Amino acid sequence: MKLKIKKIFSFLIITFVLYYNTFNVYAEDGATQDELNRISTSQDNIKKIQESKKQMQNVIKKLNTLKNDMKQYIEALDKELEQLIDELNNTIENIDLKQIEINMTNENLELAKKDEEKQYNDMKLRIKYFYERDYKTILESILSGKSLKDLLTKAEYVQNITDYDRKKLDDLIMIKNLIAEYEEKLEIEKAELVSLKEIEMAKKEEITTLIDEKTKELQDTQNKINTSKSELKKLEAEQKKQEATIQAIERAIAARSNGKRILKGGLIWPCPDSNRITSQFGKRTSPTKGASSNHQGIDIGAPTGTKVIAAASGEVVIAQYSYSAGNYIMIDHGSSVFTIYMHLSKMSVPVGTEVVQGQKIGEVGQTGYATGPHLHFGVRKNGSYVNPLTFVG
Repeated sequence: MKLKIKKIFSFLIITFVLYYNTFNVYAEDGATQDELNRISTSQDNIKKIQESKKQMQNVIKKLNTLKNDMKQYIEALDKELEQLIDELNNTIENIDLKQIEINMTNENLELAKKDEEKQYNDMKLRIKYFYERDYKTILESILSGKSLKDLLTKAEYVQNITDYDRKKLDDLIMIKNLIAEYEEKLEIEKAELVSLKEIEMAKKEEITTLIDEKTKELQDTQNKINTSKSELKKLEAEQKKQEATIQAIERAIAARSNGKRILKGGLIWPCPDSNRITSQFGKRTSPTKGASSNHQGIDIGAPTGTKVIAAASGEVVIAQYSYSAGNYIMIDHGSSVFTIYMHLSKMSVPVGTEVVQGQKIGEVGQTGYATGPHLHFGVRKNGSYVNPLTFVG
């Protein structure tokens, strides 16, 4: 019985020792398994959110393109409608002018008809006069001339009267016919203008309907854009929430790592193939949306793929993706000094790796908030960011 109790007690002791040692291994590596799991979950969530954001941004881009296309189409329709209204007003004005001309021509035609009728009546009266009088008397009147000249003069006079009446009547008939033809032509032109007016009115109605429909579509598209932007903001808020979770875990890891090692020697330049500083430490104008205006490090400009090395020996306590920092690494060098390397295109060392000064840890990139390929290099001392140039030259 005592032997059995001893075995059970020994088993419990061994189990406790194993559990204690396992916990210490995670603690010494800079993060517990639970923290690593939480970071991994948050990173997975961020990747899913980013994919959803990308899709939403594509939707917004397409909607904006559609919106711009519709705006241009509506503007073109507006110009066409404006031109058509001018043409329609001009056609209506021409119809009115044509009607005035028709009215005037009709009045002239009526006058010509009256002149023709008067001339015809006058001619009938004169003819009647000649027939009603005794032809012999007329002949005697003509022959009563004292000379041949007088006789011919009287005969020519009668003939001239007859010729005048005939010519006058023919002229009036010709004028009347010309006016009637002109009036008919004006009526045809008016009918054509009225037909053109009807066509233009129908086209105006069609364009107005199209504008109304496209304006409604434009408003619907704008509503979709607003909804998509609202969804995008929700995704961004959720991503920041996941980012905050990771940052809180990072701070806890960094706090536990303080005092566990001692920094030996100073720091060296982290990007040996480039010494071009594109942004200094401290206050600055934010270079892009989401980037900090209080710069917690220096930016070293270099092409994507340029080698990044450890500024000093130490332990990698963070190697992961961040919403703003992109792929980044944090190294604990001891004496409460940490270095941070952001926007990497590639990370070459995982969490828990012991690195030596000058060892390659990654490559320059532009992941996260970055306007171009560069290395963001930061230094934390006693829990606060300090100017890296006070540690490296």
